[in-house]
Amino acid sequence: MNKYTNIADYYDSFTDYYDLLMTQGNYDYQGMANAVYSLMKNNRKKILELGVGTGLFAEKLLALAPEAKFTGVDITSSMLNIARKRLGEWGKLIEADIYNMNLQETFDIAVSNRGVWVISKRGDRTDLRNHTKDIDEDIKGLINVAKHLRQDGLFLLSVQGEHKSHQQNLPTGIVYSQEIKKIAENDEIESIQKSYFFKKDGEILVQQTLNLNYIKQWKKEEIMEQAGFNFVSVDESQKFHVYRKK
Repeated sequence: MNKYTNIADYYDSFTDYYDLLMTQGNYDYQGMANAVYSLMKNNRKKILELGVGTGLFAEKLLALAPEAKFTGVDITSSMLNIARKRLGEWGKLIEADIYNMNLQETFDIAVSNRGVWVISKRGDRTDLRNHTKDIDEDIKGLINVAKHLRQDGLFLLSVQGEHKSHQQNLPTGIVYSQEIKKIAENDEIESIQKSYFFKKDGEILVQQTLNLNYIKQWKKEEIMEQAGFNFVSVDESQKFHVYRKK
C-alpha cells in the first residue's frame, strides 16, 4: 500500500531524484513541445498543462512559443519550485488539484503529458493510465478539465509505452529501478503497483510505492464522451491523442 494519503505527499518525498530521472532522455519533451506548437494555429495561444511537474515540457514550449500564455498546474509545491527556476518569469504556475481547481479562466489547449492522465500503448490497445482510485473520480476530473477549455478547445493526452520493470544508471552513481506488479483486473480496469527505488552503492536512498490504473480502451472512450470530449485524431508526430471539447 502507498503510505502517503495523497499524491502530493508522495512526489514531494523525492522531488530532486524525480527531476534527475526525468532529465535523462527517457521522455521526448522536445517532440511533445513541437507537437503542441504545431496545434497552436488559429489563435490557440492559451495553454494549460495538467501536472506541470518540474517544468521540462514547459521549458521546451517556452523556447518555441515565448508569446504563449502558459499556465501550469501541479499539486506538489516542491515540483513547482523547480519549475519556476527553469521557466523564470514566463507563465503562471499554480498549486492546485485538477479535480477541484477553479482557475476562473478558459484555455485553448489543455495538455496532460505525464502527471495526471496518459494514453498507454498496450499491444493493440490504447488504454488511459491514471493516478485515480476509481472511474467516477476520473470523470469528475475530466469534466473539470472541460470546464477550463473554451468551446472547441483541444485536450491532448500524451502517448507512452506500458510500464515495465527495469533498472537505469543515473549520474553521480545513483541507480534507479522500478518493479511492476499486477494487483487487480476487471472488464473496465487493470491495476498495477509500481515500486520505485533510488540507490547508491547498494544503499536505498528513496523507496516508494504507487498504485496506477489502466482504463481499458473501450471504457476510456465512454468516459471521455461522458466528460464532454470527442476524439479527433492522433497528431502527426504520434505524440498525442487529440480530443476536442464538444
